[in-house]
Amino acid sequence: MTEIAETTEITPDAPQRKKLGTGAKWAIGCGSGGLTMILIVIALIVAGTIFVKKTISKYETELKGFGFETVVSEQAVDVTEPITTPQLFKGQMVRIMTDSETDVAVLAQACEIHGTIQGKLYFRGQMLMRQPGSKVLGGIDIQAQALQNLGEVSGDITGKYQLISAPGNNELSE
Repeated sequence: MTEIAETTEITPDAPQRKKLGTGAKWAIGCGSGGLTMILIVIALIVAGTIFVKKTISKYETELKGFGFETVVSEQAVDVTEPITTPQLFKGQMVRIMTDSETDVAVLAQACEIHGTIQGKLYFRGQMLMRQPGSKVLGGIDIQAQALQNLGEVSGDITGKYQLISAPGNNELSE
């Protein structure tokens, strides 16, 4: 049996596929590269959020282990009533404008102390600012980027922080 090969003939009138131009290739490459970068940024944001939430949860568990069962949590916490029981203040910004008869814990990005704390101050966050005239009689346990210590401390300051006590006087402590 004889097989017959089929041949096709291309005529000038037949539709032909157009090739992509250089600009189109660049657009496709840049678009997929941009999409990849957006996905990487989203993944980093999600991973960072998870890390921060785990860190906050770890610090909150640690502070509750020290006996801080009462938690005051808001975006901005202004404490104006005297503190008579151990409390954990949690927020973006915490201002303690009053005196405390007991230990105080703060979990915040920034905290200002204006009054007298007769117990120990536990701080976990970015910046602890002790204002002139403030006192902490039981010492400070701190995990922070910076401590601006313009007040008086009767106990030890333990933890990790960079001390900013006066303009131009920075000292690293661990």
